[in-house]
Amino acid sequence: MRKTQLLLLTSAVLMLAGVALADSPITTWLLDPATPLAREVQQNFWLTTLLVLPYLVLPQVLLVFAIWKFRESRGHKPAEFHENIKLEIVWTVIPALTLILISVPAYHTMRKMDVPPKSDLVVEVIGHQFFWEYRYPKYNVGFANEPLVVPADKVVTLNCTSVDVIHSFWVPAFGIKQDANPGRITHTWFKARQGKYKGQCAELCGPLHGEMLIDVSVLTEEKFDEWIRNKIATNSEQEKPKDSTTVAGEKAAWLQGQGDKRANG
Repeated sequence: MRKTQLLLLTSAVLMLAGVALADSPITTWLLDPATPLAREVQQNFWLTTLLVLPYLVLPQVLLVFAIWKFRESRGHKPAEFHENIKLEIVWTVIPALTLILISVPAYHTMRKMDVPPKSDLVVEVIGHQFFWEYRYPKYNVGFANEPLVVPADKVVTLNCTSVDVIHSFWVPAFGIKQDANPGRITHTWFKARQGKYKGQCAELCGPLHGEMLIDVSVLTEEKFDEWIRNKIATNSEQEKPKDSTTVAGEKAAWLQGQGDKRANG
């Protein structure tokens, strides 16, 4: 009876976990890449893992074998030699070839990341302490502290910069991470399928760095067009982004309030 109850409980927990994961935003390129770039990053990761795994496993196997096979209790005497030129050449050339096999596809993927293709949509991403501001020059729309909204299966180019310190725009499921530097514009791009995705600033940028999160909503083209029309219609003066000092003050006050609550029990 207890085994049956335990089995039912375990099944229920797994089902609930599956539903929760199905509804939650995607945050990883390794298990569920959402863009062609992320899929290439995933493929390069597994290729690299497979190529370097023998260098991790083989020495340990040989070490254990040597300890067991040539142990002193069996009467073996330690070998006395200083070099083996042929062996040293072999174990230098083979790792070098492995690095070449790793670097060629990795270089190809990195070049693809650096050079955005013809864009369907350009978004200006501006880092503030401690929030993100998004501007759509094509539609004359801008906002901050809201999810980035883009159309699905379209090439979206992000022009990243910062108004204060170095930030880094990172959405793992897209396979992209790009620094946003003050006084400079950097570029990255993605072409994502429909869904909701999470990211965060990946460059330590101040005391509220952990609060600088990223939400991305990738909509169908029809829903994106509807969203942008509504955004244009409601892009009034009071909806313009707050300055970084105001937002940082609000977040610091909130965190201080949470600390006071914990301190007071």
